[in-house]
Formats: sequence, structure tokens, C-alpha cells
Amino acid sequence: MSSKIDQVKSVFAQPEQYLQRMDFNIQVRREIVEGFVGDAGLKSILDIGCGNGAISIPLLQRCNQLTLLDVSSKMLSIARSRIPTEFSGNVETINEDFMKAELPIQSYDLILCLGVLAHVDSPMDVIAKMVSLVKPNGSVIVENSDSQHPVSYLSNLYLAIRNVFLPNPYPLNQLSGAKLVEIFGNHGLKLSALYRYSLPVPGMVRVFSNDSMYKYIRKVYGTHTNNYRSWLGSECIYHFRKPDTAKSDAP
Repeated sequence: MSSKIDQVKSVFAQPEQYLQRMDFNIQVRREIVEGFVGDAGLKSILDIGCGNGAISIPLLQRCNQLTLLDVSSKMLSIARSRIPTEFSGNVETINEDFMKAELPIQSYDLILCLGVLAHVDSPMDVIAKMVSLVKPNGSVIVENSDSQHPVSYLSNLYLAIRNVFLPNPYPLNQLSGAKLVEIFGNHGLKLSALYRYSLPVPGMVRVFSNDSMYKYIRKVYGTHTNNYRSWLGSECIYHFRKPDTAKSDAP
């Protein structure tokens, strides 16, 4: 039996269809991340499950080093093609499972992990490793579908019915928002910001354009500074900060 990471690789072996279908969601994630980061100067960024790089590559103007990591070699190839020539020397690409990758401890000002936790062997292990890699006073921005939200229950019901005819290659991890905040809190990270929204109902991606669905999400849920109707949102983008223990322990 193939491992889960092999199954994930297989699912994203042909990424073009996924990227085209989910472009509106990638755009929303990118804008929320940029809003959370603001004008902060960043020396180093790690993007776990970077996909086509659309979220982190725009941040190159604010950092000296960007590391793009993805298990899909084709995704990384697309990401490389998007790197501006003047920044090519500032970008490292790693085609590997995050849990197996040898990365320097406490070396990143910002770690991005969007659309990943549902597909890993152990979300808790991934979170623990991210915390070990981020610098004191650094940030982790992570996305998770709140498993206890009513929209998630409906989505899971739809998937259960769909799996009767089109079985998923592997089960997606289920993690509540409260549990995610608790796990990061146990590692000493504090929640700095949260943006909640929900994806359009299944089937809309086949009927409406990416631009229409993007505008729908923005109209219903607003921006990172004005996230109205957030109670409707099952998709959550969290901004956690790691305190500088040296400063906090100072007299």
C-alpha cells in the first residue's frame, strides 16, 4: 500500500486543473496573507506546500530569502517559472516531504502553511516542526477548515455521498479551529489575527468564473481588516506569533 505522501503526490501530479479551478481561492489567500504581513520587513520566508508560488512569491520584495517547498515536482516547476529574474538568487526550491526536509531551526521570520494540514500524516507533528523552525518574534500563517463548523458538516456529508461513486484516494484530516489554536498555544504561539470565509457550494466552480467566485467571497466576507459575516466561514486563515522569550524574560 502506498504511503499518504505518495497519494498526495499522485493527486497533484497534474496540477493545472486544480490551479485553474481554485484560482479564486488562491487569490483570496494571497490577499489575506499580504494583509496580515503588512509592511513588515522579513529576512526569510518558508512556504510549505507552496503550489504555484502565487501566495509567497509576491512577498519577495519584502524579504531576502524565500524557500518554496512542495512534494509535487510539477507544482515547483510552475512556481519556478513565476519567479522574477531579479529575485532568482533569493529563492530556494525543495521538492520533498516537509517532515523529512532538513531545515535550519529558528531560521524563518514567516512560515506559510496553506491548504496543507488536511493532507499530512499528522497535523500535530507538522505544527511542532513549524514552531521549531520559526524565529522568536516570527509568525506562522496557517489555513485550516474548521471541522466543527456547520458548513464543514454539510461539506463532509456531500463528500461522503460523492465517495460512493468517486472515492477519494485518502481521507482528509479533520481539525477544529479551537483545537488548532490550542495546539499552537501549547507551543507558546499566540493568535494575532483570524480571517474566516467559506468556499462556494460544490458545482459552482463549473458554472461561474474564478473572477465571479472571488468577487462573491469578497462581497460576503470582506477584507482582513473588516471580516464581516465571519460566523458563516468554515475556512480559516490564522496568523500566529511566536514571542521573543529572551525579551519577555528580561527584568
